[in-house]
Parts: sequence; structure tokens; C-alpha cells
Amino acid sequence: MTDVAPAEPASADVTSRDLRGAFGMFALGVALVPIGLVETWTDTPWTLERWWHLAPLAVLCALMAVRRGRPLTAIGVGVLVFVAEGFFGGSLASLLVFIELVHAAGRYGRGRIADHLAHVIVAVIAAVGVLTLVATRDLRVAIMAALTVFAVLGTSYWWGESAKQQADLVEAERARAEDLARMAALREEQARRGEREAMAGEIHDALSGNLAAITIHAEAGLANPEVAPQALQGVRTTSKQAMGELRSMLAVLRPDGGPAMPPSNLEDAVDAARGRGLEIDARYEPALLGDLPPQVAHAAYRVAQESLTNVERHCPGGQAELVVTRDGDLAITVDSPCGVGPRSDGGYGLTSMSERVTSLGGVFEAGPHDGGWRVHAVIPLDSGEVVA
Repeated sequence: MTDVAPAEPASADVTSRDLRGAFGMFALGVALVPIGLVETWTDTPWTLERWWHLAPLAVLCALMAVRRGRPLTAIGVGVLVFVAEGFFGGSLASLLVFIELVHAAGRYGRGRIADHLAHVIVAVIAAVGVLTLVATRDLRVAIMAALTVFAVLGTSYWWGESAKQQADLVEAERARAEDLARMAALREEQARRGEREAMAGEIHDALSGNLAAITIHAEAGLANPEVAPQALQGVRTTSKQAMGELRSMLAVLRPDGGPAMPPSNLEDAVDAARGRGLEIDARYEPALLGDLPPQVAHAAYRVAQESLTNVERHCPGGQAELVVTRDGDLAITVDSPCGVGPRSDGGYGLTSMSERVTSLGGVFEAGPHDGGWRVHAVIPLDSGEVVA
């Protein structure tokens, strides 16, 4: 055993329950004196007037009142008082209070001294038996004496020790339940944080590219009135696309679950960018990519969408080259002639694409390439189940 805090921390303050118990035992002792239940052991060297036995009883009852807060002090002083009164015959009330003090030592005692109380009690029982045998030369009397001391000390102490162990088990279970509750709360908070981050990424990928395209068309229309009609048509088309994606995401967040988001199609991102006026040389190897796992299809869609939008934003009037290959993994490469990347600090778009690809076990790279800018992503096809 080690020095640990009690399962039920025993306060050093004396409670009303402690006082009631102590006064109750003293009142019992007062009631037993007239009956003559004092001088329990008649073979003693001295005797007292029976009422004098109330003095050691009062001390023992005072110790009883502080037994929960000071169990070792109570049993230590109690032993001295009880043995001293024993030389004058003792009393039944003092015996009952002493039994309670022994029980309290087992129940509330903590620390190294308390850890050795059981050994002390065993030694006392053995010593009483041996001394009685030496004094009386009668084995039966020696055994009876040892059993009597065991009944007073042993049973009450181990009863208290058993109650303490049970309380410790209850406290350990309570602490374990609290730890599990804290861990569950942390997992729930992490899940919520992950959902918020995922939703932030989805909203960014769905809206930022479209809003950037709207800005580009609006600036073009303002700068050149001759292309204003085409620019407004591009704004209209891009706005409708952005609203459609936003509705799809909000529908998933409805309390009833809403309709599932439609499967992402990489070709849709290319067609949308072309509709906004970007020239794209797209090649698919093989020409028909076939059905893709939903996670892979969605990640590929977002990578193509964000990459092509960056070309529109940072390389106006440029041309993008898109190469998609399916050979064990799905590889997506977007090249633009401009050598300046999206932003010197990487931007959230690049971070979002990188996190999306790497979360599926893929590889993402973006940076200068042959005087231009390249985005390259490789996504394992075993990242999810294929849906037709």
C-alpha cells in the first residue's frame, strides 16, 4: 500500500454525527454503571469505585469524536487509556468504545503507520497467547485469551480495513468514470472541430473559386464595355453554379439529413472553367476514367476546380493544361504558363488541396515548373468504395 488520499476524505473537523455518537456511548456507560457492568476483569491488582470508571470512558468518548479525522492518534491514546483502566478491572462501555476506535483505525487510517497496524495486531494476539500460556501453563486458557484479543482487535480492525478497501474501489470506479467522461468529451470536441474544419474547407473550395471568377468577369466588364455582355453572362453562370453548390452543402446540414450531395465529376470543374472563358487543354488517359470512389472523385474535383480558378485569378488571358491519368492511382496535373503562384504564403486554397489529398493517402505538390506553375496530385484509388 502507498500513501494515498482516502476514498472518503476524513475531515479533521468534528461533525455533529461524531458528537452524537460520542455522547451516546458515554450515556450508555453512565447507564451501565448502576447495573454493575464495570470491573469486567475481576483478576486485577487494583479496584476503583465504580463511578470512577466514567473518567477513562469520557476520554475514550472524546477520542471517539475525533476518530475519523485523527484515527491513528485516537487509537494510540485509546490503547493507553484502555490498558490503564484494565488494571482496575475495566468496563463494558470502555470496551465498546475501544472496539470502535480500532475499527476507525482500519477504516480511516492512512500512511505508513496504518500500513503496519495489521502486523502489530497479529503480534499482540500472539504475545497475549504466549504470555498467558507461560503464566497459566494451560493451553486452553492461552487459546481462549488469544481468541478474545482477536475478537476485540482483529475482527474490528479487519472489518474497518475491508470497508476502506471497498470505499477505495468505489472511488477508483468513480474516478475512472470521470476520466472516461472527460475522454468522451475530448473526442466529441475533436470530432466537432474536425467537422468545422472540413466544412470550412468545403465552403472555401465551393465558393472562393466561383467568387474569384465573378470578380474577374466583373473587372473585365468594367474595364471594357464591349465585353460587358459576355462578362455579365459569365457572372450569371458562375453565380448559379456557386448557389447550387452552396444549396447542396446546406441541404446536408439540415436536421433531417437532407438529400445527399450529388457525386462530384471532374469534367464538371473543367466545363465550368471553360464556361467562364478559360482556355483549357484537357487530356484524360484513358479517355474514359470510369467510376471513381466518391472520396477520390470529390478530391479530384476540388483539386481541378481550385487549380483552374487560380489560373483565372493569377494568369488572366492564359491557358491551362490539364492531364488526368488513371493507372493504379489517379494523377491530376494542371500547368499554367504564368510563373507566379497563387500567393507567396501558399494561401488557404493550396493548404485545402494538400490536406484533402494527403488525408486520402495521396501526394500533393505545387510550385514553379518550366517557367510556369504546376499543381500535381496523386490520389490512391483504394481510398474508398467505388460507386456507379
